[in-house]
Amino acid sequence: MSKSLNHHLNQLLEDAIKLLSRYNHELLEEWNFTLQSLKNTNKKSIYVYEFISGFLQKFLTAVRNEQANLYRMFDEISNAWFESFQREPDPEALIFHLNLLENSAHRVVKAQISYSSKLHPSIHYLFSKISEVMLFRTNQDNYSVWKDAVILFNEWIIRSQTFQEAVENICYGFGYFLPFKRCALFRFTNEESMAMGQCGHHFNNEEIQAIAEKITNIPVLNESLVKLKSQGMQMKNFQPIYVPFAENEFPEKYVKSFKLTSLIIVPIYVPEEGKIIGGVILDQGPETYFTLDRSLFPALIKFGQSSGELLLKYFQADTQKSDTTEDKPVYLTPREIEIIKLLAEGASTQMAAAKLYLSEYTVRDHISNIMKRLNAQNRTEVAVKAIRMGIID
Repeated sequence: MSKSLNHHLNQLLEDAIKLLSRYNHELLEEWNFTLQSLKNTNKKSIYVYEFISGFLQKFLTAVRNEQANLYRMFDEISNAWFESFQREPDPEALIFHLNLLENSAHRVVKAQISYSSKLHPSIHYLFSKISEVMLFRTNQDNYSVWKDAVILFNEWIIRSQTFQEAVENICYGFGYFLPFKRCALFRFTNEESMAMGQCGHHFNNEEIQAIAEKITNIPVLNESLVKLKSQGMQMKNFQPIYVPFAENEFPEKYVKSFKLTSLIIVPIYVPEEGKIIGGVILDQGPETYFTLDRSLFPALIKFGQSSGELLLKYFQADTQKSDTTEDKPVYLTPREIEIIKLLAEGASTQMAAAKLYLSEYTVRDHISNIMKRLNAQNRTEVAVKAIRMGIID
């Protein structure tokens, strides 16, 4: 049976190579366009992209001429790297550039084949294998550790049966399988202009779900997203962001209420779709400063991609349901609109009650009625739909 499985996995790799070689011309155009974009941004690690894309271009050309051996390629790419640079590849830079190359491959296949969703897994496996052989040679211990963490995380979140279970398992997994204390998951909406709280681990969950914040109010995140949008689809890749002092980058109300100091923002990202659908905030607990450990970045990137692939189907279903709801007229009272505005600003039930001189019970009753009218599952979804429907700005 092991030989049969080994043969099957090798066949997947061969299928991916044959597929990419079939669209070699289109793929090379994509890769070269991305290379030019990298040159324009003066990316220091551009040599990694140039080396891998150049090697794969030659290999895919040889495949088309039936002169290539896939299994020898894995040895050759690793040997060629060491011959060229006499040092091991940096894991963070390697994964970043392999992601760019893989994203291009997904786009090309998606544009050429209508049933491309069935082919993406083999392409992903191919680039994962390239990453493995290039990192494993001299980073065996480190590679094994973060790969084990990714496997454990994936096995943990895959058990999710509902959206709520998915966000809870993702938050718990980030904190449990990585050395962090607290985790908060956010969804990006309105073309990545709003961050809507979804779930918190070792945070007050209700307070996290009440957050609806404009990305422009978080400068470090806004700058990264603006930069990505300006670079286009070819560069749609989002690295984790280390924030040593949250008070310099986050609204004061969150810094104080959650006692934020140092944190890391991790993208929730779907490579084959080229979409950033959210983010995770990680820290070491209230008022705790910590320094950056870049050895964690490969695992953080993989955790974020796995989370994105799981959550995308729920977000797509939610969007379709929202579109159906928004076709129907919804009538809200001025008081209900006031409450929605406060929820979108991140106010808790208690805060909204105090501002409107109402009891918390009355505010909760209003929120319950609003959720029914908008067909929303929680207060975060209320704010998202209200913004999308034009009820509030």
